[in-house]
Amino acid sequence: MSKTNRLDWSKQITLMNERIKHFQANPGQEQLDAVIAELKAYADAARNGGIEIPARFTVN
Repeated sequence: MSKTNRLDWSKQITLMNERIKHFQANPGQEQLDAVIAELKAYADAARNGGIEIPARFTVN
């Protein structure tokens, strides 16, 4: 995995985590729908090869 791909992957994970935190802080249907849509988009990208998920990830 290239550094660029790893950076893209890291940014995607950060965005998903932020959306989940927002939902946890302010639960509601709109926030839940946003979290589910984000997770589905991530899963679809991984399945279709749009994003490479590293087998192991280490934060520096």
